[in-house]
Amino acid sequence: MEKQSFSRRFFFPVIVVFVVMAVSFLVYYGSRSIESQSVFMVLARLSGTTFFLAVAFGTIFVYTVSYVRGASLGERILASAINPFIWATKECIKQLEVYSVAESLYYYCNPLNFWLICLMVLEMGIATLIARWILKRRGEGIRIATAAPLLVIAGSLFVVIFVYAWGKGENVYVIFLKGYRLFFGAGV
Repeated sequence: MEKQSFSRRFFFPVIVVFVVMAVSFLVYYGSRSIESQSVFMVLARLSGTTFFLAVAFGTIFVYTVSYVRGASLGERILASAINPFIWATKECIKQLEVYSVAESLYYYCNPLNFWLICLMVLEMGIATLIARWILKRRGEGIRIATAAPLLVIAGSLFVVIFVYAWGKGENVYVIFLKGYRLFFGAGV
């Protein structure tokens, strides 16, 4: 496997997903000004779905491309986390309309981010298998399925299933609220 330049193995896949996120976000919010209800609905649904898919599943693309282009494990993980972190930061910034800076920063701990991290870890395991399959097809002497990515996939699935089975995921929200009350009081 040839190690490509840092910008090609790290920034390129991150920027591709970021551009998809940004354009779909702008179209989604910009479509509100369209007078035609049917055009608005089509644009809002398409761009909203595209935005969701980019945030939720962009990790597979970023991790796979980074891996195939020779990125180290640390580079692949960091590159894969950038766009979800940007999304989470956008959500925290929105909290500043109502909450203090400290409360808005605490919003990073919300259950949706927990689920997103679990999904990202699962996707990184799957992307490892996809990247190895691509490299093997290119003639690399590499094993596709090894213990590490399979354990990552199984571990992520186990955490998701366990946490969901433990109160249908509501307990994670209760823990989030208890933490909020501990740091900031009962609120309004």
